[in-house]
Amino acid sequence: MSSGMAITGEILTVGDEVLQGRTVNGNAAFIGRSLTEAGVQILWACTIPDRMDEIIAAVGQAMDRADVIVITGGLGPTPDDLTRDALSRAFNMELFEDPDQRDHVEGIFRKFGREVPSVSKNQFLTLRGAIRIHNPHGTAAGIHIERDGKHLFALPGVPQEMREITEDYIVPVVREAFPDARHYSKTLRLAGIGESLLVEAFGDRSRLDQIVELAYLPNHGLLDVRLTARSDDPHEAEFQIAEAESYVRECTGEHIYGIGTVRIEKVIGDILLNRCQNIAVAESCTGGLICSRLTDIPGASNWFERGFITYSNRAKNELLEVPESLIKVHGAVSEQVAAAMAEGARKNSGAYWSAATTGIAGPDGGTPEKPVGTVWIAMSTEKETRTKLLQLGSADRELIKLRTTNALLFSLYRILIDTIE
Repeated sequence: MSSGMAITGEILTVGDEVLQGRTVNGNAAFIGRSLTEAGVQILWACTIPDRMDEIIAAVGQAMDRADVIVITGGLGPTPDDLTRDALSRAFNMELFEDPDQRDHVEGIFRKFGREVPSVSKNQFLTLRGAIRIHNPHGTAAGIHIERDGKHLFALPGVPQEMREITEDYIVPVVREAFPDARHYSKTLRLAGIGESLLVEAFGDRSRLDQIVELAYLPNHGLLDVRLTARSDDPHEAEFQIAEAESYVRECTGEHIYGIGTVRIEKVIGDILLNRCQNIAVAESCTGGLICSRLTDIPGASNWFERGFITYSNRAKNELLEVPESLIKVHGAVSEQVAAAMAEGARKNSGAYWSAATTGIAGPDGGTPEKPVGTVWIAMSTEKETRTKLLQLGSADRELIKLRTTNALLFSLYRILIDTIE
C-alpha cells in the first residue's frame, strides 16, 4: 500500500484593518479552501499587523514549519504596505525595478489618462531571484519564492486579484510541485438544511464515521460538508469518499446543489444558459443583493434579464403593477404581494423566469402577526407561481438580507431541477 505525502500550509494575512475588525478576512478562507483542494493540509493561519519586524518574524516561523506559505496583503503603494520590503529583508533579496512590471503599471494608469504618481512607483519593484506573478487587474505584482523545496507566495489583498492569482498560478504550481500530496477529501455543497437536521437525517453514522471525517461549514442557509478519507492509500481513500458521498446523497440528496467551491448562483446560471432561458428579479427587503449575487457570475448577461428594486409601495405599483388594493388589504409583506411582484417582474421584462422578495428586515416594523424576520419569496413562470414563507427571527438587517437571498437562490434552484423539460 502506498501512502500519500502530507504537505503542510500556512496562511499569513497582513493588515491592521483585519486585526481591528474593519475588514473581514475572507481572503484567508478562500486561500484555505483552494489549498485544501490542492492537497495542502492547512495547519496554521495568522494575522499580522503592518509592522516590519512582525512580518519578518512571521515569515521566518512559517518557513520553519510549513511547506506552502501564502501571504496576502501589504503589497500596495502606500507607506503601510510593507510585505515586499519585509520579504526583501527576510530572504536577503534585492529589490529592483522590473521593466515588464513598470510597463504593466504604466499601462494601467494610461487607460485612465494619467501618469503614474510618485507614490505608486514602488509598484515597479520586484525581488531579484523571485518569480514575479503577473496581476492582470492591479498594479501590485505577486511574488513567488522557492527555498529548500518550500514555496512562499505573496499576493495583493484585493479579493478579486487574490482569487485570480490563487486559482491561475498558486494552485497549479502547488499541484506540480507536490504531485503526491494527500488530497483525499471532497466538499458537498448543500442548502435549505441546517447542521442539526442534517445530522438527524444521517441516522446511524457508525459506518460513516469509520471511513471519513466529517466537517460542517454553515453559512446562513448554505452548508458545506467536507468528507475526508481516513485511509492514506489512494485507492482505498477514493473508495471511502465515494461510499460516504453515496450515503450523504441518499439521506439528503435534494439539498445538494454542487461540489467543491461552485456557487449556487453559478449553478442556476448554467441551468438557465443550457435551457436558453433567462430571469428577472424583483426585490424589496433584499435591496438588490440577489441581483448582485447573480451578476457576480461571469457571463450573467446571457441569462440575467433585469432587476427591479421596488422598496416602496409606489414602486411596486408603478414598476411591477402590483395593485394598490392588494397591498392595502394584505400588506406589502404578504404571500399575495410577493406573488404579484414576481408575476409583474416577469410580465414587464419578458423573462422566462422571475423571482421576488418582500419582508421585514428590522430592527423596526415588526408586529405580533408579522414579526421582524418575516419574509415572503416567490418564483414565477407563465405556467405557475410558487411562494414560500420564511421566518428568519430577529437577526440584524444584514443577516436577514443574506439569509433571504440564500433561501431564494436555493428555492429557485430546486424549482429549476423539478421542472426539467
